[in-house]
Amino acid sequence: MILRSLTNQHFRNLASEEVTFHDQVNIVVGRNGQGKTNLLEAIYFLATTKSFRTARVASVFQFGSPSVFVSGLLHRFGVDKTLSVGLETGEVRRRALLINGERVALPGYVNTMSVFAYSSARLDILRGAPEERRRFLDRGIASIDPAYLEAVSRYGRALRQRNALLASGDTSSLNAWDAELAAAAAPLQEGRSAYTEALIGAFVEIVAEHGYHIRNLAVGYQPSSVDALPHIRREELRARMSLVGPQRDLLEFSVDGRPAAEVLSGGEQKMVVLFLKFAKLNLFRRRFDEPALFLLDDIDAELDLEILEQLLLKLPSQTQVFATSAKERFLRTLEAGPHRRLLIENGLVTSISDLP
Repeated sequence: MILRSLTNQHFRNLASEEVTFHDQVNIVVGRNGQGKTNLLEAIYFLATTKSFRTARVASVFQFGSPSVFVSGLLHRFGVDKTLSVGLETGEVRRRALLINGERVALPGYVNTMSVFAYSSARLDILRGAPEERRRFLDRGIASIDPAYLEAVSRYGRALRQRNALLASGDTSSLNAWDAELAAAAAPLQEGRSAYTEALIGAFVEIVAEHGYHIRNLAVGYQPSSVDALPHIRREELRARMSLVGPQRDLLEFSVDGRPAAEVLSGGEQKMVVLFLKFAKLNLFRRRFDEPALFLLDDIDAELDLEILEQLLLKLPSQTQVFATSAKERFLRTLEAGPHRRLLIENGLVTSISDLP
């Protein structure tokens, strides 16, 4: 899976230009605030229609622009495909997803190009609200199970309809929607449970291989069972919303029974997130026997760079990497093999140099 090029219109501060990439390693350099992270974010947006920096997709729009558009040329399974995603703001937000110029539904689109991103500035997996951890799980599952997004959509529809009935106080059809909610919840919670178990296994293997010590870290998935629905009808009618189900599931990271974010140092938290990202990469490769694209943004001094170097050296040679960092030691490691260096100034790529 190789992203050959990227173009954009009105994406943050990026210039409307075509940027071509190296098949293996792409190092994006420039002063702070010039657009290094924005370029990696545009790649992630192209693949997922989301940002890896914020849950507010509207933040990727250039100031004052009513629309944003990103397109890229992807090479996969010996075939080139053009992927395009466009968003428009307004009273009704519009989204257009295209593959080779033809509109496609979201599940088919996001399973075309798989990207995993690590950002040292965003540790919501550990520090953020529960929905951040649920999104972390769902994105990982969707990367290896193309049908999972359909299951998420089905549950979302059932939840919205049931919440509307609870808000209206109309209980005449709630029993039927209880059954639909339970049926729609099952594949989500089964998928989350199985993926959490597989992710923990891959995570433990990577940590042990590199001899990194994480103090008694425990990871636990706690589904919010819909079996309680018949017993909490009165509470739900008072709350005017569904009180159990996958939207209340918990993924918890703890150390000796306390939240990991309260116990681990900033550097330890960043290493945990980094190992989790490599564990996700491993699960993707096991499923598809090919690597996904890997984005590494703003690698800093709190990471164990020696371990990171070893992790990168063990990536399959076909893995396409995009990286930004102010650490010259890290950049020198990436530049040891074939790579492209792209210099960004004010959102514009001003120079490109290759080492074949």
